[in-house]
Amino acid sequence: GCPARPGMERRRYRYRQRRFWDELYRQEGAEPREWLGGLARFLPHLQPELRPGDRILVLGCGTSALSYDLHELGYRDVTSIDFSAACIAAMRTRYARCPDLRWAVMDVRALAFPDASFDVVLEKGTLDALVAGDTDPWNVSPQATASMHRALAEV
Repeated sequence: GCPARPGMERRRYRYRQRRFWDELYRQEGAEPREWLGGLARFLPHLQPELRPGDRILVLGCGTSALSYDLHELGYRDVTSIDFSAACIAAMRTRYARCPDLRWAVMDVRALAFPDASFDVVLEKGTLDALVAGDTDPWNVSPQATASMHRALAEV
């Protein structure tokens, strides 16, 4: 593999920190950002798994248009969470014209929904943030392992 650049782990570690995300979203607002691609990239794999009326939860929504795009395809029961209050405030403003899209400030490691509230749970990069800063994906730190276990147990 390629050697890590000096300070790379420190810069990646910030992805675990709510402060980093709040500052980013305060600066950028709700400008769409697709870290790993938009819905079109995943739709051929996702659509066969979705059913009309599915209750969908989007974890760590960020400023992705994923939730809105699902809504526009006819999936009306979409709830999106992010642990950044600045992000959720920006998304509520951006999609105010879609009152049935729901937005909540919530950490994936401590979901406040009753069991079996959703039929589908989507994420595209949130779990990566839990291990950000770890240099070896095969030897994850105890902190990252605990965070991942909490998130997966919640889902």
